[in-house]
Order: sequence, then C-alpha cells, then structure tokens
Amino acid sequence: MKNLLKTFGALVLIAAISASLGGCARKSNNQSAADSTRRAEEYQYKKRDSTDIYGSGFFEYRDTINSYHLGYSIPRDSIYKVDNLKAFEELNLLIRKDSLNPGPYLDRGNHLQNIHKYIEAIRDYDMYIQLNPYNHSAYQNRGTAHERLKQYDQALWDYQKVLELKPNDTIANFNKGVVYDAINNPWQAIKEYDTTIVKDPKLAKAYYNRGASYEKVALYDEAIKNYRKAIELNPRYKDELERKIDYLNYEYK
Repeated sequence: MKNLLKTFGALVLIAAISASLGGCARKSNNQSAADSTRRAEEYQYKKRDSTDIYGSGFFEYRDTINSYHLGYSIPRDSIYKVDNLKAFEELNLLIRKDSLNPGPYLDRGNHLQNIHKYIEAIRDYDMYIQLNPYNHSAYQNRGTAHERLKQYDQALWDYQKVLELKPNDTIANFNKGVVYDAINNPWQAIKEYDTTIVKDPKLAKAYYNRGASYEKVALYDEAIKNYRKAIELNPRYKDELERKIDYLNYEYK
C-alpha cells in the first residue's frame, strides 16, 4: 500500500511539473507570437512611412508646424545628447593642436547644437564651412541652428546651399517648407512640400505639413486629402488627424 501511495505521489508530482512546464511553454510561445506580430506591424509601418530614414527612431517625428521638425533638427552624426565634458575636452584639444583641421569643428558644432547652444554651434559650423565649403551636412545643420534662433533668412540660405550641393536631398526641401510656414508664407511652403513628396512619396510628415498649409489657405478638401494620406502611410497619426478631418468636415462642408 505504501509503495502504491509513493508511486501515485510521484505520478502527481510529474504531472504537476509537466503542466507547469507546458504552461511556461505556452506563455513563451504566446510571447514569441506577440513579439513577431509587433515586429511585423513595425515593419509594415516602416515600409509605408519613410520618416525613419532621416533619423535615429521611427516614431520620434510626430511634428506639427508649431513644434517644427524635431527629428530633423538633431544632427545624426553626433551621439552625444547631453553636455559630455570628455567629448568637448577631446575636441578642444584636437582644435588646439591643428586649428586648420575642419572635422573637429563640425563634431563640436553638432554636440553644441544637441544641447541647444545654437549660437556656439553656428560659430563652429562657420569655421568648418570656411575650411571645407563642400559638405552639404554642415549647411544642413547650420541651417537648423539658424532656424532654432528664428534667423529664417540665414536658415533658408543654408538649406538652398544644401540643394546646390546635393540636388536630390529631401530634408532641405522639407526644412524650407517648415521655415516658410513659420514666416507665414504657406503657398511657398506648399511648393516645398510638393517637391519633397516628389522626391519621397512615402514621407508621411510631408503630407501632414502640406495638409496644415492647405488648411491655412482655406483649401480644406486638399487639407483633408493630405491628412488621409499621412494616416495611410503612418497609422500613428490616425487619432490626431481624424479629429482634424472631422472638424473640417463639420465646419466647412
């Protein structure tokens, strides 16, 4: 009888362990399936909306005309997002050793811009461009710094220089559109967004901004059309832009 009870107890224990392991396996499988679904959804978003090409993260760029284009405003070749004293010390040393080497000026300018020291950043971009006037990225980043200081004429000059050096650049046209919106010239902004979309028809935020520009000039059908395209390319815009669309349909239809 004792042996029978021992055997029965052992079987119960094995069954419990098996059930537990099975539950873990099911949980693991469910988690794997959820992860796969999430990755697939992210891939589909990225496949539709090419915003991620222009920066370090996919959905960091949900910008309005009021907030400008934060994603484009961070120089991508600078890894320092805070006041990194060691990095500045190294760059300062390089500049002291060889003041005619342009590279450290660009790096230091990018670091300064990332910590919002735009005046100092512009000084470094000026030095870099004086030593190497053929790098379109330097004009792009200097234009962004001027824009942050609301020095819009200088920003437009820099963005136009980018396009002279790199005619197929998409960011410069988009940035020009944002500047024209900032100085209340929506028609010119629309032209820049038109060019941006010709160059990159998958850029959701260009449709977003063009829709807002059309809204400014009271072309509400065009605004709605662009908002819908932005949602199609990037579903994360859906809640925000559907509210805009509903409002325009209610007020002006």
